[in-house]
Amino acid sequence: MQDHYRTLGLLSDADDVVIKAAFKALAQKHHPDKYKGDVSHTQKVMADINTAYAALKTKARRQAYDEKLSAYLAKQVKQTAPPTKHDIQKELIHKIKKNVIDEMGVITLFEELFNCVVKVQTGWMNSYSTVIEKKTVTLDFVGMKTKIIDHLET
Repeated sequence: MQDHYRTLGLLSDADDVVIKAAFKALAQKHHPDKYKGDVSHTQKVMADINTAYAALKTKARRQAYDEKLSAYLAKQVKQTAPPTKHDIQKELIHKIKKNVIDEMGVITLFEELFNCVVKVQTGWMNSYSTVIEKKTVTLDFVGMKTKIIDHLET
């Protein structure tokens, strides 16, 4: 379903005067007689603009369109499956490998995955120590990321 508000470059709570002004401005900009580009493209754009304005120009038509759009969007949300655990893990691995997650994010993720508390030893290069399965483990940043990735991949 085409979003007529987007076609006219408007928010869904725009006033009637604003809708009319947006239509007029876009019609002048894209009218085939004034546009110096591809005529077939301009005709398509004008058809979309005219359709959008026809659906929104009166309060009754706008209300009917809003109801249809709302029902369509609600249906789309229901049909969109939530991400699976595997999808989430795959996305996390991708972000870790691309260095999108900062140091504190990696530490927090490590603590949640391994149910532990990480202590940071600051220095020229930070090191991280924790207790996992009653063993004290000291890692560098790359080692911590590798351990997270290994855990997520299994």
